[in-house]
Amino acid sequence: MINTIQHFIDACHPFGYPLITCSVILVAAIFYHLKCRCRGSIKELSKQLLSTDTKEREIAKKQACAPEEYRRSAILFELAYLIRHKQEEGICRVMESRLRRCVEDSRAGMSTIAVITNIAPMLGILGTAWGLVDIFGVFGTAGAQEGIALGISKALYTTIFGLAIAVPGIIAQTLFERALERQATRMDEEFTHLLANRDKL
Repeated sequence: MINTIQHFIDACHPFGYPLITCSVILVAAIFYHLKCRCRGSIKELSKQLLSTDTKEREIAKKQACAPEEYRRSAILFELAYLIRHKQEEGICRVMESRLRRCVEDSRAGMSTIAVITNIAPMLGILGTAWGLVDIFGVFGTAGAQEGIALGISKALYTTIFGLAIAVPGIIAQTLFERALERQATRMDEEFTHLLANRDKL
């Protein structure tokens, strides 16, 4: 297995190690995004907070403002902020700004994923062009047949490697973008409803 990977990297020379670096950065960026993304929903909790049952409202308020709870979720953190500062002037603008920042924080790693998915196939195409230069450079020489084979190998390997990095990156980027859009819409709906009824909180 190790020999196969080493052979693959050698065949992509001098683009093997840059492509390996791209793949490592891509995996790290995906895991970083998954770690930083804003999790959770406050739909059920907001129903309890606006309930007609006073006891249920108090239990929900304690749950929303419990430090051990909102540290796990940025949405709960913002809900706790709203409950504490609901009577302040301009709270709607403040919450809009805080929620926008929360969504932006959830995009951590996305720009890196986008850069890698653009760079990897370009490195692959560059390797292809490099391989073609090697092919044309050996025409008419004594070792032409071996040189042509090596050039074709380099051209194909780098293209495959670049695309193998870019395709999962594009899939991950698309899935993450759609999830972020849905999450932003859901947060907007939930907090708009809470702000409209903040006197009940």
